[in-house]
Amino acid sequence: MNGSAMGNFEPRVLALDCSPTGNGRTRQALEAVLGAAAEQGASCSLVSVAEDGVEAAQRAVLAADAFVFGSPMWRASYAAPFKALVDEIPRGMWGEKEAPLTGRAVALVGTGASLHHFLGLAGMRNILIDFFAAHVVPPGLYVPSQGFGEDGLLVDPFLEHARGQGRALVALAAAINQAPALSGVVPQA
Repeated sequence: MNGSAMGNFEPRVLALDCSPTGNGRTRQALEAVLGAAAEQGASCSLVSVAEDGVEAAQRAVLAADAFVFGSPMWRASYAAPFKALVDEIPRGMWGEKEAPLTGRAVALVGTGASLHHFLGLAGMRNILIDFFAAHVVPPGLYVPSQGFGEDGLLVDPFLEHARGQGRALVALAAAINQAPALSGVVPQA
């Protein structure tokens, strides 16, 4: 899918690195997803919660059409910066005027030492779907340490999975843009 296949819609995809340290393996995995999204005609940017802060990340969220949330995993759970960020993102309820994640396309990236922690993506997915009414690309990307080469970049099959997530994110964002029933979903409570 390129820009013409999406009509005039060129989604602004924002990757949010929710690593406590930033600029590590989570960022590399996010950049692989963004690379594939850019090849599909999306304009892409990345914000590190650790480097830029929660407020800067929240402002960036308000200007995007689709999102990639990334977090390292410990004991099958996401890192604290992810929780700190989503706690500050409005949902358009109880007097809030904005709901930047509601009815939007989201992809997920998790990194960890071993495959044992891949279920951490489920916690992120549940928050984004159930609390924000976002549309999350299944199944997400989880990359253990063996998914990175000596140069720190993703290796196959993890690289190809990252590319698939980026392509699917752009396709989902375009579908949502064309379907009021998808973009119009709201949180139940």
